[in-house]
Amino acid sequence: MCTLTFVPLENNNFLLTSSRDEQKTRKNSELPSFTKLNNKQILRPVDGDAGGSWIGITQTGRTLCLLNGAFQKHVRNTPYRKSRGIILMELLAMDSENEIENYNFDKIESFTLIWIEKKNNAVSLTEYRWVEEENKLYKKNVDTKYAYIWSSATLYTSEIAEKREEWFEEWTEFYLKKGQKIDTISQILWHFHVKGGEKQNATPREQILMQDPHGGTVSLTQIISYFNSKSTKDKLTMKHYNLNTLKSSFDEMLVK
Repeated sequence: MCTLTFVPLENNNFLLTSSRDEQKTRKNSELPSFTKLNNKQILRPVDGDAGGSWIGITQTGRTLCLLNGAFQKHVRNTPYRKSRGIILMELLAMDSENEIENYNFDKIESFTLIWIEKKNNAVSLTEYRWVEEENKLYKKNVDTKYAYIWSSATLYTSEIAEKREEWFEEWTEFYLKKGQKIDTISQILWHFHVKGGEKQNATPREQILMQDPHGGTVSLTQIISYFNSKSTKDKLTMKHYNLNTLKSSFDEMLVK
């Protein structure tokens, strides 16, 4: 729920990589599994506490990832009506992205949501930020020609987030080259989520693979789209590795 990178690929494809940072008191998540909601086939890792998730894909080509916090660290106003992980599942199951405009977010904790949608031969990326204290949902359309990094506002100050943006820009400029195979790009981004910030002598609290006395990065999830390719059916793949249990998975979702 805490660090996310997006890298565009050829033919309107993308690579999305998530580092989940959590407290030591939370239960371990379960490996990704399939479920069906509102007649939508959904693949997602399962949160060990609330049973929701922070990242998921559907057979329609939808990809969602949720990070804690909106623009800045907020004061928690418990009890909340629903967990954000359950919210993510309900949004994955929506028939249309437009339905989010009418969703009832009252008494839901602030979050940032990255929404990627396959639309014919194109892909759209939208950034939503729900600010509970303002009772307002902010929407921003994001240009999918460029790479991006998001850091959770509840864990990282704006100064640390800016540092991480610099590391990500340096990493992608140095390692990513035109014509590379998807598997190579996947490994480069996976490696960033493990080693990002080490070369800059960042503290363990600031590095992409974050550690502090209360918790740290517990899992990595990577989603790769294979759209508009003559050699394969349209699909999304999900790679997942749990750093606590040392269990991993690799799953595919065919897109209709």
